[in-house]
Amino acid sequence: MKTPALLIALLLALPLHPQSKIDFLQRGRDFTQLFYDGKSSDIWTSLSPRMKDLFGEADAILGFKVQVKSQNGPESSVLEEHVQVQDDLVLYQRIAVFQKSAAPLIVEWTFDRSGTVVGFLVHSSAAAESRFFDYHDQATLRLPFRGTWLVLSAGREVAENHHADSIDQRFAVDVAAIRHNRTFSGDGTRPEQYFCFGQPILSPAAATVVEVHDGVADNPVNAPFPTGPAGNFVVLDLGNSEYMFLAHFKLGSIRVKLGDKLLPGQKIAQCGNSGNSPVPHLHMHLQNSPELFHGEGLPMQFRSYQAGKTFVDVAELKNGAMIRNKHKK
Repeated sequence: MKTPALLIALLLALPLHPQSKIDFLQRGRDFTQLFYDGKSSDIWTSLSPRMKDLFGEADAILGFKVQVKSQNGPESSVLEEHVQVQDDLVLYQRIAVFQKSAAPLIVEWTFDRSGTVVGFLVHSSAAAESRFFDYHDQATLRLPFRGTWLVLSAGREVAENHHADSIDQRFAVDVAAIRHNRTFSGDGTRPEQYFCFGQPILSPAAATVVEVHDGVADNPVNAPFPTGPAGNFVVLDLGNSEYMFLAHFKLGSIRVKLGDKLLPGQKIAQCGNSGNSPVPHLHMHLQNSPELFHGEGLPMQFRSYQAGKTFVDVAELKNGAMIRNKHKK
């Protein structure tokens, strides 16, 4: 849901491709060097059609390079490099020190299996400060969905959780339903092909509805969003200055209204693709204020769920885990 200052593209095309023998570690290095050298035309030829639509022209890549360098200076050393594979995408991630930046930056390239660039991101690796690292939720939280879901983004470090550099979303989580190790069927180019799209989202605790926002159309897959970053969302007052934000709901699916008193497990809405949501997923975070983008984020300790083959009594969610609600009602 957050909108980082140097966000240019996220997961902009998800076509299927056969396994390839591309060295994606080297490909990530090569594209990073092309970016640093200002060779935008060479990058442009390897962008997906949607990436080209987003940039508009090759010169926009050069402009972004100038912006990054003017704010942070040139790269002086590389601390870490990683390559991760998920479904039909390959993520190259580089954590590097820049001469003018107070904290290292993370440079990310997302490729499909053919090597086409379908996502590009540069952001700070510095997580936001927090007074709440040892905080324990007063509310008893449960996973707000049925079935098995994949944790797309979670944790306390920016490298694993892109929300962690925001004070309000410091401990936010993104999740999507998963079946047979995939989050979508077919070629993944339509929202309805994603297993979470249209799935019911439930109240994670006893709560009072304090804000409801609907009326935002669901995005086509990987299209730039023209609306507020949260899209259709609900804010729940859990008591004790704990407020849960649930976002990116399907247009017209919200079943609750302002002032409603909810029971744990009560249906709220359907998972959708509204707001800053390139592909259907659920965003959730807890904070000490009911106002969107204001307040301080709080950790979320969910209870009675399964992570892989392990039963979890109470814990924060971990990035990459496949989780399942064990509550029967």
